[in-house]
Amino acid sequence: MNKVLFKETQQFRQWWWIVLILGSTVPVMVTTIYALYQQTVRGIQVGDSPAPNGVLIVLPFFLGLMIWFFFIMKLEVWIDQDGIHYRFFPMIYKNKIISKEEILRYEIRKYNPIWEYGGWGIKGSFLSKKGKAFNVSGNIGLQLYLTNGKKVLFGTQRSQAIIYAMDEMMKSKNRKL
Repeated sequence: MNKVLFKETQQFRQWWWIVLILGSTVPVMVTTIYALYQQTVRGIQVGDSPAPNGVLIVLPFFLGLMIWFFFIMKLEVWIDQDGIHYRFFPMIYKNKIISKEEILRYEIRKYNPIWEYGGWGIKGSFLSKKGKAFNVSGNIGLQLYLTNGKKVLFGTQRSQAIIYAMDEMMKSKNRKL
């Protein structure tokens, strides 16, 4: 097993994300539960065209599942002598690797998550000139330029540590050539 040169785990824990997620779901859940209580227990119709009880039962559970999903999401990136390993749980639950042989060059760069990639998360596609981005917060990332012409960016809160690990990993690549 290779020695891990760098490891970073990031989660969506910015205060404004939490306020946005909870502020948009909790009021809907409370209103839905209230409407369900009024319609089933008290027999009072809520609104001019009330939702069916099935919808009122399923919606809070669905929204609760979305909140739970948001809070368990995490980006994990680690570097060892083989390459860059990553996963974005739970969307990418199996570890992926970009081997050092696939990396043409790399750099730390400042980027604009909204303008360049459309926000945070797993962004970009094979059609995007900017490539694919895996990011959770901030605007500093490790940009990889791959031998196949593709680009991949990993957002990081530890730019000095990740570039040091990349340099160490790539040194071993050059020794093998």
